[in-house]
Amino acid sequence: MSKSTSKRTKGAEFRAAIWLARNPEWLLGTSAITASACTLGPTTTGYVLGGATAATGIWYRGHPDSFDTVAAPALRAFSRRWFGTYAGRHWRDLMDVHKLTTEHRRKQYTMYPRVVRVRSYSPSIDTVLVKLAAGQSPRHFEKQTEELAHAMKAERVAVEPLKPGYVALIVQRDEPFTHVIPAPDMPENAEDVDLRAVLLGEDEFGGDWTEPVIGTHTLSAGATGSGKNSLAFAKLRSMAPLIRDGIVRVWICDPKYLEFAAVKAITENRYADDAGECLELIEAWVADMERTQKRMQRAGVRSVEPSREYPVNLLIVDEIGSLVAYRPEYARQITGLLARGTSMGRATGHVLDAYIQEPSKDVLDIRDLFPNRICLRTTSPTHPDMVLGEDARARGAIADQIPAIPETAGIGYRIDARSRAPRRVRAAYTTDENVRELVEFVRDGQTGSIRSIA
Repeated sequence: MSKSTSKRTKGAEFRAAIWLARNPEWLLGTSAITASACTLGPTTTGYVLGGATAATGIWYRGHPDSFDTVAAPALRAFSRRWFGTYAGRHWRDLMDVHKLTTEHRRKQYTMYPRVVRVRSYSPSIDTVLVKLAAGQSPRHFEKQTEELAHAMKAERVAVEPLKPGYVALIVQRDEPFTHVIPAPDMPENAEDVDLRAVLLGEDEFGGDWTEPVIGTHTLSAGATGSGKNSLAFAKLRSMAPLIRDGIVRVWICDPKYLEFAAVKAITENRYADDAGECLELIEAWVADMERTQKRMQRAGVRSVEPSREYPVNLLIVDEIGSLVAYRPEYARQITGLLARGTSMGRATGHVLDAYIQEPSKDVLDIRDLFPNRICLRTTSPTHPDMVLGEDARARGAIADQIPAIPETAGIGYRIDARSRAPRRVRAAYTTDENVRELVEFVRDGQTGSIRSIA
């Protein structure tokens, strides 16, 4: 069969049919409205549409949490896909200006990258799935990210190769965090603290950012200066009355010698900074876990509520990579002990809270034993996926794109438990004075709070 030499393209009616096949929501929507108008009449159809609009408004005003989780992402994506930069002529003009097109020489027409899907998991981030034009590679877009960001009036644009012929453009439209978030207030009483939702800061929607302490282990990753220690100090302040009342016991490995020295006084000597001393401390933490297991076995219980009899034992390990990868004389023992603690400690209230700069398996081979993950600013585009899970960066967790400046400390991403979408968050900033207040609160009760047992 001879190769076709026709210079003609598909007819407009066939192109329209293909477009509708690719975007069935328009066909289904218009068909449903037309069918309703023919069956029920235009007046009844108008009432139905009006009622649906009113119900959406009531939902928006009456239950913001579920609306922002379920409806808002879909509505944002639809609006931005069809009435913004990613729609029709606007998109083609953008590709033309930035020379992100290819030419079919024989048929003499321009081939454009095609927007397949838009996802707007958050108000500040769009993820645009793009099918590349013939003759393109992800590098063509990578070279134009700065120019595209300016053209889209966005803070930044990142490119994530997905599979042959497809890329995800991650468009950060704005920065939701333009101010420092003050340290959390310390609750007055132990019963005011919920260990399943400890306050750390704010999310990009302006709501409280909380994380569980009990029932999980947490790994927080971030480059130097990203604000990792803000997470730990925010947790300690939010749990202050429980620490004061002995319901939470704090253990700290501080191989950098300085970061947690200020709170050494509230650990009751459960503090270590030298690598050898850290090994001894972790051994003592695991031994305490095993003793608690035996007590629970004798009592015939499988789980317990935090109390003075069964306190939560929170082990904070700063720069865990320096203990499990960079000190070979201790690495094997420490890794084995932490693996035992993370695999068996949740039932007894023995919780590991670890912080790391380099989250690769070569550095931390027990990474998968941490159910709860937080990713602050990183230095590599591979780190968000290592910390938050496969395709986290392609869905918007561009932690490597956070500027390395002091003003962005504490900004990062975590995965929403319900939607599995990345959510931009910022940890509260704890000053030296806030740390001193914490120590005084725990040691001396200088706030005048009533000591109570949860």
